[in-house]
Amino acid sequence: MTSENIIQLNSSRGFTRMDNSLMEALATVDLPARELRVLMAIARQTIGYQLETKRLTADEIGKFTNMRRDVTSKAISHLLERRIIYRIGGSRGDIGISPIREWSFYEEKAPCLTETKTSHSDNIVSLRPDASETKTATSHLYTKKEPLVTVSTKQITAPQGAEPTQPEIKTEKPAALVSFDGEDFEVDATLITKWAEAYSPTDVEAEIKRAAAWASGSKPKKDWRRFLVNWLGREFKKNPSGASEAGVPVDKIIDLYHKVCPNLPAVTVASDKVLRSMIAERWNESPAHQSGQGFWLPFFQKANNRSQVFFRGANVAPRLEALVSRAVFREVSEAAQ
Repeated sequence: MTSENIIQLNSSRGFTRMDNSLMEALATVDLPARELRVLMAIARQTIGYQLETKRLTADEIGKFTNMRRDVTSKAISHLLERRIIYRIGGSRGDIGISPIREWSFYEEKAPCLTETKTSHSDNIVSLRPDASETKTATSHLYTKKEPLVTVSTKQITAPQGAEPTQPEIKTEKPAALVSFDGEDFEVDATLITKWAEAYSPTDVEAEIKRAAAWASGSKPKKDWRRFLVNWLGREFKKNPSGASEAGVPVDKIIDLYHKVCPNLPAVTVASDKVLRSMIAERWNESPAHQSGQGFWLPFFQKANNRSQVFFRGANVAPRLEALVSRAVFREVSEAAQ
């Protein structure tokens, strides 16, 4: 073999380092093309930047892979089912590639078809931009006797008695504020904030999780947004005042937060019903949460090291209301153990 056959790596363009075992696993695992594309996009955005996990939405991965959002979301769900990737913090959490020993290399086929063949097929999307005008818009009208003449489309009129054709106006369909991929809801952050105010003191994010668990085993709905509004309305009617504070040392927990987390945003309205209800819910969730400072002190110590948390569709400073929301509370408390 001569040196001419050796291709040198051009490091000036940058490159992604890959673990050898991961490359071998990618060559071995039996994946549909679209799922492999999604997996490679996740690897590029995590391993390529020396990160274990990164928050990647279906829309962002869809741009990397040139696939529709619903196709990308379905591919993510299948990769999660086969434990090839993992997610921290629910449907909006960070995504990472699982250790290879946890991968399910061959998908177990169901005894009967549960989905149409097209649900797993590749969706081919043209990479060429749409033409802005027809071929005749800049065509040359000529005869054998006359020289070539370029005629603008504005000068071309319809035949006598015919109606001139109107240019087709393409309108983009507005993005859905609520979508469901069969496992989790994707809800726009502005909508979550609006519902949190309307159904106060209901823990909106926690109820959306409960609704997703119920919807995953039920028939698809035509309007998922209406479904969630009805769900939240029923829960609000059941507990219009929020969780009961009976036997819950809410004020002591607020004081402990101020003592342990002096650099985090202070609670300005200690009587806020939403905040107090969320603290009461977390207290009553488990006997372990009722051990006073034995649980809450290390919880707040761990939270004090956070610069931001994902709350109501956005990364925010870890104020107490965000810390006692169900998803953030679970993540921090598990890290505190």
